[in-house]
Amino acid sequence: MSDKQLVLDYIKALAGASHDCPFEEDFDTTVLRHTSSGKWFGIIMSVSGKKIGRENAEVLDIMNLKSNPEDSMILFELYPEIIPAYHMNKTHWITVPLDGCLPRELICTLTEKSYNLTKKKK
Repeated sequence: MSDKQLVLDYIKALAGASHDCPFEEDFDTTVLRHTSSGKWFGIIMSVSGKKIGRENAEVLDIMNLKSNPEDSMILFELYPEIIPAYHMNKTHWITVPLDGCLPRELICTLTEKSYNLTKKKK
């Protein structure tokens, strides 16, 4: 199972989470969202490795997730593969590669944290 499929399966366990491909003619880019509000908590895209600072231009799946800045700084130090978000706000979003280089438990934890950070506040 790919890391992308892991995430898509994992969010089924998050109450009120769904995913879809909202971009016309692009059936690969997948948005993770809260079903009640439509608010995004993640996006999965395929990009050239060069676009995220890798030497290899091979296309890989990445996922952008919401993260508080303090946690992001720690993640950048512990996991150099995690970087400030590609094509999004680099203060509040991170890019997580889905190419097998990170522990799957970490990917699930970061996905759930992003989900919780973007939930409607009561």
